[in-house]
Amino acid sequence: FSISDTTIGFGALSTLLSRYATGDGVGSGSEVEAHTLSAATNVAGGYSILIAGTTLTTPDSDTIAAIGDTNAAPDPGTEQFGIRATASGGTGAVSAPYGAAGFAYDLLNFPDEFASAAGASTTTTYSLRYLGNISATTEAGTYGADITYILVPEF
Repeated sequence: FSISDTTIGFGALSTLLSRYATGDGVGSGSEVEAHTLSAATNVAGGYSILIAGTTLTTPDSDTIAAIGDTNAAPDPGTEQFGIRATASGGTGAVSAPYGAAGFAYDLLNFPDEFASAAGASTTTTYSLRYLGNISATTEAGTYGADITYILVPEF
C-alpha cells in the first residue's frame, strides 16, 4: 500500500468557480488527479481501504462543509469539500459514494470504506480528486484537513 503525495492543495478558493487540489499545492480550475494510492495483496480475502479525517478547517475552527454520504456534483457558491476516485489495474474498486461522477466526503461514518478488492489482487491504482467550494459567507482564512487512508487485509 502506498501513496504518491502526502501534501496537496487547492490554492485560493473562489465563490465563482470550483477548485480542485493538485500535488503542487497551486490547485486547478479543472478537475485533475491530486495523487494516487496503490494497493495489492496476496491475501485470499482481499482488502478494504478505509478513509477517516477532518473537513477543511482553519486554526480558529472555521470549517467548509463536507459534502456527506451522497455523491454530489460541484456547486460553486456553496460550501463543499469532497473526494472522488477512479481505479485502474488489479481487481480493486472504489466504494460508493466515492466512485461516481460527483464528489462525497462522509464524516459521520468515519472510518468509511473508500475502496476494496474481494480477493488477491495485483496492484490497483486509485486516482484521487479533491473538490473545494466556498460560499459568500465562508470565513476567510487558511484551511487544511488531515485525511488518513488505512488498508485492512481481509483474512
